[in-house]
Amino acid sequence: MRINLKDNHSLKKYILSFFLLFNGVVAVLGQGSSGQNLVSSPYSNYGVGEWTQTNFIQAGTATHTYSGHYSFSSYNPATLGNVRYTTLDFAGSYKRGATISGSERYDFDGGGFEYMSLALPVWKTAKRKLIGYDSIRKQKIWKFIPFGASTALVLKPMTTVGYSYYLENDGVLKTRTSHIGSGGLSVLQWQTGFRLSNAVQLGYSAGYVFGTTKDNALFSVVDSLELGVVEDAQSLVFRGLQQQAGLLFQFKLDSTYHKFGVSYEWYANSFATRNRLTRSMEVTSAGYTSVLDTILDERDVKKEFTLPGSLGLGYSFQYRRAWQLNLDWRKQMWSKYNAYFDNTGKYVDRSDYSIGLIINPLDVKSGTEKRMKMPVRLGYSLGQSQLQFVQNSQTFGMIEQRYTVGFGIPMLRRYFDNSVITNILQVNVQYLERNSTGGNFPKEQYISVGLGLQLGDIWFAQRKYD
Repeated sequence: MRINLKDNHSLKKYILSFFLLFNGVVAVLGQGSSGQNLVSSPYSNYGVGEWTQTNFIQAGTATHTYSGHYSFSSYNPATLGNVRYTTLDFAGSYKRGATISGSERYDFDGGGFEYMSLALPVWKTAKRKLIGYDSIRKQKIWKFIPFGASTALVLKPMTTVGYSYYLENDGVLKTRTSHIGSGGLSVLQWQTGFRLSNAVQLGYSAGYVFGTTKDNALFSVVDSLELGVVEDAQSLVFRGLQQQAGLLFQFKLDSTYHKFGVSYEWYANSFATRNRLTRSMEVTSAGYTSVLDTILDERDVKKEFTLPGSLGLGYSFQYRRAWQLNLDWRKQMWSKYNAYFDNTGKYVDRSDYSIGLIINPLDVKSGTEKRMKMPVRLGYSLGQSQLQFVQNSQTFGMIEQRYTVGFGIPMLRRYFDNSVITNILQVNVQYLERNSTGGNFPKEQYISVGLGLQLGDIWFAQRKYD
């Protein structure tokens, strides 16, 4: 069998503006592929598409522990507990990639929408606890334990589908099966993080999963005088509920800061509605096409299916304000995945391992600094894909490697009350390489450039004077 590639063609005011834009993006994403983070990969024909692994640019590879006064991670809602100020985040990307199969190479341009979020604190207080008595000053010594909650709305693509390829069988009777697909899933999340002390934070997130995918397969007998063709076209409309629960434990030891994060993600009430039409056709040597028979005509077939949940762990070590080392592990349980519409592949649990370094990790300016230092991010991720392929009675897996480098450009100025506006332009460059562990399967390489804008707190407030 030979695989060939081909081309595939004041606060209220800003919140109102945000939701208008939010609804516009939701409407676009609801149309299917036009609003997704576009990709062209034959591997996106498996499952419900290629998982985007989208997180906020400023978090780097720290998917379970990254948090700050303006920042959090979309993978662990407990990190929201540290958010102190209203923050608007949005980002997009441009992707240049190549799929290589033998001597053939197909280059493509993609990318698009990455994420949009609005986070804001909704409650804060402090509980006073007596810890001693100063007999000289005759005063009680109190310790204040902070409590609070922050919430966020997050919109991001969850999976993306984009492929155009064909498979050839060079046996006695030459056949060709062509595949073209597009679309993907997105998720709209409402996340809440609770700060229970300086050490413990809990979080919960509920998300609405929606999207559409389309696939068109064409089976043909090559080099016949009258070409026999079977066309199989199907579209799927997805709806479901995503839930996340998270925990963040943090403490300070001398000049170092430590964070341990854990999150669990699961899906419920997931349904896919399928429309499918399969027809046999005949194409004559004169180019005339006629439909011989309708083999299958399914309309609005709605059935439940299961999406893979995940479990993630993270640890970060920070030295003063200078640097932060992040370690992450995430397991996506594809062995629990079950979909009536999917007979394309065999799946195993996916594991991702990440390490990252952030220089100048804090997202606020110190009072002793004249200028806020530029954060710089370096990261590496190794993914053991859920995809399994069988060739010559042997089973092969797939390895994904990601290398990332990024930085933030602070845009600060003082406000009328001497407060500091914190806005940061985030830049990220990522290189991804995808290889099978054996066999004759396409190799993929991507370079992605992401731009994000983080607009903080006083940016939302109405000016008292110009």
